[in-house]
Amino acid sequence: MRAVTCLAIPLAVFLWLTPHPAAAAGLELELNKVEDSPQGCLATILIGNKPGPTLDRFRLDLVLFDGTGVLFDRLLIDLAPLPAGRTTIAGFLLNTGRCDGISRILLRDVPACRAQGGAAHDCLSGLNVTTRAAIGFSK
Repeated sequence: MRAVTCLAIPLAVFLWLTPHPAAAAGLELELNKVEDSPQGCLATILIGNKPGPTLDRFRLDLVLFDGTGVLFDRLLIDLAPLPAGRTTIAGFLLNTGRCDGISRILLRDVPACRAQGGAAHDCLSGLNVTTRAAIGFSK
């Protein structure tokens, strides 16, 4: 039993000291509004970065589903920079069709998330996703 304890303590210390990408805890992502336009369906997103550092890279991998639940499009959207302690408002074209043709949006990944100065962050795990629009939004 003593040998197990002697091995467990150094292992725990090693795992605790091993560098991991920092989690960007507390990021808030809200699909606030969608509206039809001559170009297609426009989305407005609010990104709250209240507790985190300034992010100079923040890219979302979004998947769009139609009314029958079938995937029909995928988007990569760059929303940086995200200043520390602020809420950023971003608008972008979701697709060239009408908004009522989209039933939900899945945030598949945050493939790029980096703090100013170069430190990588795990923005997906600490990200809270909500919607005020008629389109579902989840991760």
